[in-house]
Order: sequence, then structure tokens, then C-alpha cells
Amino acid sequence: MIAAALTDGRTRLTGVPEGDDIRAAISAVGALGARTNGSGDHLEVRGLPDHQGLTGTATGSGDATMVSVGESGTLLRFLTAAAATAPGPITITGSGRIRERPVAGLVAALEALGADVETSKGYAPLTVRPGRFEGGKVRVAARESSQFASALLLAAPRAARGIAIELESDPVSASYLDLTVSVMARCGVAVERPGPRRFRVAAGARYRPGEHRISGDWTTASYFFAAAAIAPGRVTVDGLDPESPQGERGFSEILRRMGCEVTEEPAGDGVRVTVTGARRLRGVTVDMGSLPDAAPTLAAVAPFAEGPTRIGGIGHLRHKESDRIAALAEGLRRLGARVATQDDALAIEPPEGTAALVPGTMDPHGDHRIAMALALTGLRVPGVRIGNPEVVAKSFPGFWDALSQLGARVARREDG
Repeated sequence: MIAAALTDGRTRLTGVPEGDDIRAAISAVGALGARTNGSGDHLEVRGLPDHQGLTGTATGSGDATMVSVGESGTLLRFLTAAAATAPGPITITGSGRIRERPVAGLVAALEALGADVETSKGYAPLTVRPGRFEGGKVRVAARESSQFASALLLAAPRAARGIAIELESDPVSASYLDLTVSVMARCGVAVERPGPRRFRVAAGARYRPGEHRISGDWTTASYFFAAAAIAPGRVTVDGLDPESPQGERGFSEILRRMGCEVTEEPAGDGVRVTVTGARRLRGVTVDMGSLPDAAPTLAAVAPFAEGPTRIGGIGHLRHKESDRIAALAEGLRRLGARVATQDDALAIEPPEGTAALVPGTMDPHGDHRIAMALALTGLRVPGVRIGNPEVVAKSFPGFWDALSQLGARVARREDG
């Protein structure tokens, strides 16, 4: 949607999912000057022509356009960079923990490229004012989020001189940078990669209008794969892209290592994945730095395995909608699992000796992924309760209905 907003022409998207983040993104591209129209899973985006953007002198002034990104850290970063190309000032705010989400590294890079950004001590709310988005060479922090670099790449075709990015370190969530590069290529912009930490978008590169199908989300699929492992049972998910660079594509392979059977077969323009659970699961040690959004899902499976499961490389999950490491540890301990935490890791074991897992009330701490992951434990521990279940609307408002369709008994209680 950000790429489409920076395209001179109409871009048609199909397969657009529902969710609060999507609605926030539609408002965000409107603040950039794009127009949107659509219904169901179809969305048309008419982007802002180049001559109205800031490849030259600023064309807008006056009061800033206010836009909320809700609780989407991704949108916060992407919109901040894209706003540097807009013809008028934009003030970006949000809700939940959005004022705690790191953005200073991105702002520093944007200012080095000619943008004018004012923050609240390095955090949102922030205001991006018209200036000359020159482009050029820039070093970008990458330890906190790969989204700093992704945001700059997405805005690069509107820079006056193109952009050359060098990451200061190996990035967290590196697979998401691959995903950004893939989306840009689909929209007509080639990203050169002269080195493992270097990216370049040439001056004059421009997005092309077109039609794009949004493929199924491997992170969303992970909840159903995990359900098959926990129950145990068998679940099939259609509509996935076998060539997707999304790191969460590797989650089913982790379940295979734990003892599940996993099969893939062509289905339409994608792949159909079936996961069959095993009567006995094995604990695993895995670095999930490249598939961090599936880390809560694996944590929900871990208490049902024989032996410990260690999930490493996830330190940046402490700065999401919640401190996900702490929230997962709290929830799984309520079940009776043994959990040890480190700055960037979780180690999870089932209860000791003959003790069994027990139901409890889980606090998702306002985090959609914590709510969905911990809910899966109820497939083997009847009576698990999730407080504030509405938080799933951020990314997957149909989650509870989908869980019911698998045969789970999901009941809403008036007392929460």
C-alpha cells in the first residue's frame, strides 16, 4: 500500500486482509495524498504524481495533517519515511505502546538524507515537514528493527538522487528486508545489493502501477499449524506462496523437527500445506531471529513437548505491542510450564515430574500475537481464558471464528 501510494497511477490490490492495521494503513496513504477505493478484499490506490512530491522544492505548507498508525510499529516507520516525500507536513501519532517503539535510528537516517523530522525525544508523536528529500548515502541502525531500512527503501524512488544504504550491523528480522525488496521488485523498482549489508536504489527509479494479489500470510498460518501440533490433529492451509521470502515460512519445518508430519502440494497459484500432529513432540533449540512473529506460536507448542525448547534471537520482541518475552513467560507459567528468560531468549519445559498443565486466565498485555498464541494452549488444557480477546482485531479479527471452525469450543464470557 505504501508503494502504491508513491506510484503515479492506479494500483489494484486483491486478497487484502482485514484488521485494524490495514484500516490504519488506508488512512495513512490518504495522508500522503493518495486516494483509495475498494470493498471486500479489493483495494484500488491512486498514488500521488511525482511532480507533486518533493523531488524538488516543497509545494505545501500550513497545518500538519494528523494521522494515527494505531498500534502498528511497521506503519509508524514506513509512514515516517514516506511522509518525507509528501507535499505538506504530516504529524504521526498512535496508541498503545506506539510511543515506546524505537524510531530514532530511522529519523537520524532521514535527516541525513535531507528530511525535516521533529520527534518527541526520539519517539512518536512526530512531525515530518516538507523539505528537499535529497537522497544519497546513509548508514542505518539495524539492531532494533529491520523496518528502519525497509522504510528508507520504500521511500527511495521519490528521493532526488537515489539512495545507498549501509547497515551498521547485521539486521534483526533480516527476512523482512528480503520481503521489502521483493515487493518493490513486483512494483517495478529494482534494489541492488552490492554487499550483505548494502542496498542501493538508483536515481530515476519509479514504481509502476499494476495489479497485485496479496498472498496468504505465513504468520497467520502458523497458528493453525501449531493447533495441529498441540491437539494433536490435522490442519490444511491454502493460498500460501512457496517462494515467499517471509521468514515465517520456516515455521512448519520447525514443527517437522518436533515430530509433526508436514506435506506441501500445489494448489491454484500457491501451495497447500498440511500439518499432522504427533502423539509425542520433541523439544527443539532454534534461533527465530528470521521468523520472530512465529516465536509466540512456537512458545505455545513448547509446553506439550518432551524436553526443553529454547527460542533464541528474539531480543527485539521486547519492544513490540508488549514485551513478548515477558508476556509469554507469564502466561506459560500460569499453565504450570517451567520458563526461563534471557534478554533475547526463552527456555520452556513442561511441568516437572507427574505434574500436569492447568488452565488459567491469560493477560495478553494488549498484544494480538500473545492472545492468539496462548489461546492455542486451550486445545489441550480446557478452561484457558484470554482476557481482552478483542486485541486480535489488530491483525486477524476472524481468529476466534476460525478457531471454532477447527472444532475448538470458544465462548465469550461477560466477565471477560
